[in-house]
Amino acid sequence: MDRKIYKEIFSRLQTLGILDETGVMKVSYMRFQSPGLMDLHVDRLSNLSNNTIALAHNGLQNGDIMADPDMQVWIHADHKEAEAMTFQNDYLGIYQEVYPEPGKFNSKLKKELNIFLHDWLTNIINAKYKLVETEE
Repeated sequence: MDRKIYKEIFSRLQTLGILDETGVMKVSYMRFQSPGLMDLHVDRLSNLSNNTIALAHNGLQNGDIMADPDMQVWIHADHKEAEAMTFQNDYLGIYQEVYPEPGKFNSKLKKELNIFLHDWLTNIINAKYKLVETEE
């Protein structure tokens, strides 16, 4: 897969203010809003040296919080790249992993999820989502 998409994903995460200039998410949680759309929740899943984050839109169904979607994203700060690791959509009962076990990956899924993540982040930027909450 062309590495250009990883650089574009990284750049979009910086445009949104999720990653700083060094490629790090400094806070543990962020919430973004755009009128009429589902909030975007961003969580730092690991320490600053192993930068994995989760991006999610969440809805409610019968009182349960449902991911629509929820993606884990691995940040390669040294290379200014980011790539999709997982995709979850609770409404459809979907959970997918690019790297299902050490040393193995699904190349078709890797391409599909990174294209989806790239397009999703572009749509979030175009919808003018604004940061409304952070937690240390």
